[in-house]
This record gives sequence, C-alpha cells and structure tokens, in this order.
Amino acid sequence: MINDREELLARAHSAHILPMMSNMMVEVFRVMGDPDASLAQLYHVVKYDQAISSRIIGIANSPYYNRGTPVTNLERAMVMVGSKETERIIMCLVFMKQIMSPWKLAQDDMAAVWEHSLTVAHAARALSSKTGREESEKAFAVSIVHDIGKIILYAHDDRYRALAKEASLGTMHICDLEHAEYGIDHQEIGHHLSAKWNFPKEFSEAILTHHNPPEGKVPVIDTVRAADAFACGLENALPERERTLLQLEKEAIETETERIRLLVVGM
Repeated sequence: MINDREELLARAHSAHILPMMSNMMVEVFRVMGDPDASLAQLYHVVKYDQAISSRIIGIANSPYYNRGTPVTNLERAMVMVGSKETERIIMCLVFMKQIMSPWKLAQDDMAAVWEHSLTVAHAARALSSKTGREESEKAFAVSIVHDIGKIILYAHDDRYRALAKEASLGTMHICDLEHAEYGIDHQEIGHHLSAKWNFPKEFSEAILTHHNPPEGKVPVIDTVRAADAFACGLENALPERERTLLQLEKEAIETETERIRLLVVGM
C-alpha cells in the first residue's frame, strides 16, 4: 500500500506544465535575477502569452496607473507600469496562472498560499532594500514560489486544511505537523517540484530550506528565510537587525501586499 509520503512525491514527480509555459517561467526567473535586465527583454519573454499580456494591459488602464489615455498594447502598458513593477506583476501572474491554477484548489486554500507568498515577497524585497543587499527582485521572485510544496498538500486531501489551521495557532511548527501526518514536509515536496521544472539553484535551495534560520552564506536565501519567519509571526527568533527593520516596515509591507494583490486578481 502506498503511503502518503510516496503518493505526494509521486504527484510532485508527475506534475507537469506545458513546455512553452515552462520556458517562459524559467525566463522570467532569469530576468528577475538579473539587475541589468531591460524592459525589452521582459517584453520578449511574455508577449506571446495572451492571458498575461491582457492582464498587464488591464492593469495599465486601472485607476492606479492610467491618467486618461487608454493603453491598448503590451509595450506601452509595460512602460506605463514601470520596469520593476511589471517584473513583480508578471511573476505573480506566472505563479497564479501556471503553477497554482492547474491544481484547482478550493478558493480559500489558494488564497492561503497566495497571500502568504505575496507577504513574504514584499517583506523580502523590503529587507533587501533596507539592508543594502542586491537582488531585491530575485528575493521577491524566490519568495513568491517558496511554498509551492503546500499546493500539492492542499490538493492531496482535506486533512491539510485542518493541519494548516493548527499550525497557525503556534503550538507546533508546520513542518513538524506535516512530518507527523504525511511523513514529509512542504519544503521537500516543493524542492522536488522545483527540480522537475528546472528552477534556478538558489530558488530550489530556498524552497528546500526556507524554514531554516539565516546562515550568512547566500544573502538572497537568508532574506527569504527572514521574510518567511516575519510573515509567520516568528520575527522574534530573527537577529535583532532583521527583526527591527521588518517591524519598522510592517505597515508598508502590508499596504504594498494588498495593493499588488488587488492589481493581480482584479479590482
């Protein structure tokens, strides 16, 4: 009889996305990891994806960006929104449409993963900026996908919803609860997914170890770890500098998270 661990790993290994989508996802990761990447490079990555292109044009025509002149093409929309903002929005759209949507999660389960990931992403970006670390956009991108293992757990059965609720009470760490129930945690499942989909090495390493304490070895991974601890309400375990910076930025992180959430899912 197949146990939960074997079944979850089998689902991770069998998960697939269309080759064109996979290539675009890897290219988005590459562009966001390159501080010298241009808007033109990003345009050439997404121009053939009609759904993402249409959403970016829609965002450019939203009250937040538009000042009266309708925007009808992707290039103009990207200029209107701005290079870095466009990168972050595209990363969110790729995550939602290409990684999350195929699993057809319940709305509340999808929201739980999406909203936490978005909070971690904005916390990581804020922490990178305030500490003078480079690669704030890469930290954002890594953070968006850091919990992909939870998608398979939510899709596996209804037990995970109750387990996640129990973890939110703070009585046991979520990874301990997952191991007790399934014999595996979301970090390991996510790592298998990231390897199958050819994520960059730093992305995969962050997915596998994001609940570890910062180690001082790879700045972008340490940033994601600190941001995740903050988003989970565990910032008191962080070094004083990171804890203080994130607490000072808490309101701005919450505001920016909600703004991007509304832009991506629709006003």
